Amino acid sequence: MEERCCPAYGPVRDKGGFTLIELAMLILIVGVLAAAVLMSNPLSGMKTDGAARKLKADIRYVRKLSISTQSRAALSMNATGYTVFSDIVSSALANSTGEACSTDPAGKFVVSYAAPRCSFLSGVTLTAFPPTLAFDTLGRPVDAAGVPLATQTITVSGTTSLTVQADTGRVN
Repeated sequence: MEERCCPAYGPVRDKGGFTLIELAMLILIVGVLAAAVLMSNPLSGMKTDGAARKLKADIRYVRKLSISTQSRAALSMNATGYTVFSDIVSSALANSTGEACSTDPAGKFVVSYAAPRCSFLSGVTLTAFPPTLAFDTLGRPVDAAGVPLATQTITVSGTTSLTVQADTGRVN
């Protein structure tokens, strides 16, 4: 920096802005931070959250369906989606609720994360054991054979877990 000399006040330095090197370093740091955020892919977290919310709502729907129809409605899951049965005993598929991702070409309630109609959920995976979650006529979780289940945990993309409570069917 340049010094100026003023006899009354002594030497004074210029208090200008940033130098070109300082600005270049600032841009470099901001660029590195932006790249780190983009590489962490926040969209995958949004997909997982969206899939978990949809699955939670659909489990609640299946529970209400079993109570209202007095049949054992069920949700049969695999790694890339699930199918809703209005009656698991007769293997009757439930009709779609009308939501695009929940409607297969035949109008049945089938959610497939690999299907183009569910592209906003592509890449999401499910892990559940047993793979079929049914509800008795009182809304309690049972397996496909009607045997009462303990509290069940369903994992969405390995990070988000849904819990279906034994005896009540409440989904957390």
